[in-house]
Amino acid sequence: MLIADWAVPAYDPAEARRLLREAGYRGDPIPYRLLNNYYTNQNATAQVLVEMWREVGLNVQIEMKENWSQILERSPTRAVRDWSNSAAFNDPVSSLVNQHGPNGQQQQVGEYANEELNRLSVELETGTDRARRRQVFRRLLEIAEREDPAYAVLHQNATFTAKRRDIRWKASPAFAMDFRPGNWGA
Repeated sequence: MLIADWAVPAYDPAEARRLLREAGYRGDPIPYRLLNNYYTNQNATAQVLVEMWREVGLNVQIEMKENWSQILERSPTRAVRDWSNSAAFNDPVSSLVNQHGPNGQQQQVGEYANEELNRLSVELETGTDRARRRQVFRRLLEIAEREDPAYAVLHQNATFTAKRRDIRWKASPAFAMDFRPGNWGA
């Protein structure tokens, strides 16, 4: 399902400033709800992001919260929060549809909804024609990352594994560690 020619959004501060002017943003505070180190280096990353956003004209303010209920609270101050987006298996339904689609947490807590994304999510979940599924996946990415963003990728965690050379075991490229018998001695 790889979309080989897909490019992540460009880092372009000048374009960001232009878009903010076009949108009529006047510097109102944007709350960034944050749990204390929900993931490694979260607080430091949040501080760097706030400064990066400030450079283009956004007034993002960190609000430390104690629990997920406070993070997800439906109120006029709900704006930005962190999201760990993992894929349990290698298919777009595992991440994009599962987390941002019609039955995903983001829509269930009222943070996001898009009718076309929802309709295509069902088609991606149930379709068996690989070429059509790839077209649907591309369209889902266009919606979720460009037209009506469901998320913004701010950084990606790196996972490192070390072992002695004489141990015949292959580390997984994801967070899950594969200790099944078939992965030993291969």
